[in-house]
Amino acid sequence: MSAEPSAQSAPQPDQPLTHADYLSLRAELERHNRAYYEQDDPEIPDDEYDALARQVRAAEAEHPEWAAAGSPTEAVGGAVSAAFESVDHPTPMTSLDNAFDDAELRGWQERLARSLNVDPASADMPGAQFRYTGELKIDGLSVNLYYQDGNLQWAATRGNGRTGEKVTAQVLTIAGIPQQVPGLSGELEVRGEVYLSREDFAAYNARAEELGESLLKNPRNGAAGALRQKDPELTRRRGLKAIFYSLGKRDGVPARTQWEVLQWLRAQGFPTSPYSRPLSSLAEALAYHAEMTAGRAELPFDADGTVIKLDDLRMQEEAGFTSRAPRWAVAYKFPVEEVETVLEDISVGVGRTGKITPLAHLAPRLIEGSTVSRATLHNEDFVRDLDLRVGDTVVVRKSGGVIPQIMRVLVDRRPADAPPFVFPAECPECRHALVRTEGDANTYCPNPACPAQQFERLSYFVSREAMDIRGVGEQLLRQLLAQELVRDAADLYTLSAEQLAGLERSGDKKAANILAQLEASKTQPLWRVINALGIQHVGARVSQALAAEFGTLDRLLAADVAAVAAVPGLGEVIAENLVAALQDGAMRDLLQRLDAAGVRPPATVQERGTALSGLNFVITGTLSQPREHYKALLEGQGARITGSVTGKTSYLLAGEDAGSKLDKAQQLGVPVLDEAGLEALLTARGAENR
Repeated sequence: MSAEPSAQSAPQPDQPLTHADYLSLRAELERHNRAYYEQDDPEIPDDEYDALARQVRAAEAEHPEWAAAGSPTEAVGGAVSAAFESVDHPTPMTSLDNAFDDAELRGWQERLARSLNVDPASADMPGAQFRYTGELKIDGLSVNLYYQDGNLQWAATRGNGRTGEKVTAQVLTIAGIPQQVPGLSGELEVRGEVYLSREDFAAYNARAEELGESLLKNPRNGAAGALRQKDPELTRRRGLKAIFYSLGKRDGVPARTQWEVLQWLRAQGFPTSPYSRPLSSLAEALAYHAEMTAGRAELPFDADGTVIKLDDLRMQEEAGFTSRAPRWAVAYKFPVEEVETVLEDISVGVGRTGKITPLAHLAPRLIEGSTVSRATLHNEDFVRDLDLRVGDTVVVRKSGGVIPQIMRVLVDRRPADAPPFVFPAECPECRHALVRTEGDANTYCPNPACPAQQFERLSYFVSREAMDIRGVGEQLLRQLLAQELVRDAADLYTLSAEQLAGLERSGDKKAANILAQLEASKTQPLWRVINALGIQHVGARVSQALAAEFGTLDRLLAADVAAVAAVPGLGEVIAENLVAALQDGAMRDLLQRLDAAGVRPPATVQERGTALSGLNFVITGTLSQPREHYKALLEGQGARITGSVTGKTSYLLAGEDAGSKLDKAQQLGVPVLDEAGLEALLTARGAENR
């Protein structure tokens, strides 16, 4: 975590820090500690928090008399919630000191050398035995698993470092948590980080945005909130993951180094990071950090730095701890790249459900390897809270190293004539009055005949995620709508060769190809048809669950809210919305005309196969079908789909532009399949199981 003090609390650069300044900064740090550790609702980015903490520490170093007992700089974690049973950690869970550049990392090694009575000048020499283990600092929630005689007794959050919240049932919803460690006697503490992957974080926020619910600020916020759910089933739905990396109590563990600890954890079945690495010197540690910094955007999870640990466990014990952190480990934080740019315009778009989304158009700037010229502004409240105005100079960063996000406005550089942005009262496409219901963060155009919605619905219907009708692109759809040849999806199936051939940049051959694609789509799987309808809150995952549960479109149409809500992973809100949408007169008319045109998906076979039971797959690259298709296919045969390649990955299914996951699979010797290879594997495994 990290932060920079607000303008009203920070002393001016040329003025000495007064005791009042210190108390103000300290109070601000305490407030941000509570927001981050206790409320899972951070108010500022990590780098800003770090800056604030360093400022308070510097003041305390200069004026030790100010640092009374209980300073927030000595705190580890936050208060334990009264909502959970508390449990004492047999050995304390400490925090880590930070380094922010290569010089500070070298300074850490010098301090480490002195604590071990080693000449700092010789610390990198072979005789000093200063070998390290490099690990990624995952941005999640720390947990401790406590075993006695190899049996899991409880799992707990870090809490204040001495006492944590018991969250055993919640942690056991995470895949890969061993409940027994065979062959051990005595006590064992396994420490790790629970996190929400970037993919699952994005999926959650997309769904929350559709539902008009609050968005998660970042993956760490999502992981912490999920782990602190009283109902473990709610935790399970978030899809948390975990990576384990250290031991507290370790009776009987045959490890002499940190690297051997990681190998032992992996051998016992604990999820570990494939990015960890043994390092023979500080120079290798610096190179490791540089490599991880360069590749951070490709990581499947958020990480805010690397952790460099002295490898030898005996030397770790000799080096010991400060009041809050081990001397033998340090977190080397990633630099946060923020750029200033100008907000040139704010446009407003209309989605297929009628949702109105403002979009920032920015003067193009390079951020972490790619040019950024646009950033979503989510909704009216987001724009108002930032007080964004065209002409403003804004600070932009990539959230999670991927998604452009406006962090703040440099108000002192605002043009004098920049007017406040006024959110439209009418749809920018059809001029219909917009609506926003109480409690909903989103604004909608309620007009189903809105041209923008018609286009977006048709685009979604033919997309690879839905009916996968190739050749029907944006230009063709706009022509069809402009010439009033179609108004909805059912009209696509009434088009003639003559109508298609007569369009701009078309012809007989292209018309024939499109008609063939339309004909083939009539027997697409049921989940694709459900998904293609574009019902709010119903995407590919929900559509697959509905198809598996009901089997036919007729059975789904006959289902009531209770029956739909009973489908695993759906719930009351989605059920009510789905049933209302399917009962709508316009939707019934569309479905009847699709059926009359011959769009009749085959009944879904609900039996799960076992051909791939026990196998772990990772999917990457561009394939001929959407990723959801292969996920459903593999899971339907008993396979488990994971997001990153590790030593436990059975196969990598790779398409074009597979990228870093393919490199990792080849490095680890994980078998790589293309689509033909997957088909051959399914055939072979199916034959074995017969």
